[in-house]
Amino acid sequence: MKVAVIGGSGAMGMGIARHLSKNYQVIIGSRDPSRAVAAASGMGGASGADYKGASREADIVIFSIPYEAIGLVGDLAGEVSSELVISAINPMKLEEGLFRYALEGGSAAEELARILPHSRVATAFNNVPARFLKDDVVPPVDILIATDSKETYEEAAGLVASVKEMRPLYAGPLTEARTVEEITPLVLNLANLNGTKALTTLFVTLRG
Repeated sequence: MKVAVIGGSGAMGMGIARHLSKNYQVIIGSRDPSRAVAAASGMGGASGADYKGASREADIVIFSIPYEAIGLVGDLAGEVSSELVISAINPMKLEEGLFRYALEGGSAAEELARILPHSRVATAFNNVPARFLKDDVVPPVDILIATDSKETYEEAAGLVASVKEMRPLYAGPLTEARTVEEITPLVLNLANLNGTKALTTLFVTLRG
């Protein structure tokens, strides 16, 4: 199975791509194909292409791009029709030294679903800072998946679970994507305010 990571030459996209490339054929997509090829060169079995080329070849497409670039996605609608599309997009802004959620209403994932009406959209990887993906082994982390059907959830969950120590958790329909995305500025602020390198999501299960 082929997985495209659009925005895969950035720190977060490269981290996702590197870990998925252990189990999937990964295609890194960048607006500059030479950057995509360079990013893929250190990953076994990975390749690089422009956005359209990567999306056209893939069975699953992950968007790890700045929210400000979401308008470019419409050009890829034909390439990702009927495919599973995962949004790792977090709309954020920095105000008075704190990260804040940038949208008045809705979420990036819902906007992506409107732009790509024939794709199956889910959130994943939103709350994992790139620092957690630098090493060969990922620390235990919970990945929150919001999507409109359990079938799509199961497909996205299988992708997430292919990375050792990543646990997929169903967060509800895509209308809950805003809640998922809003956690990202929270964990970044918690890390900065408490002097830790990075924090992420890990929920504790009560036994008994």
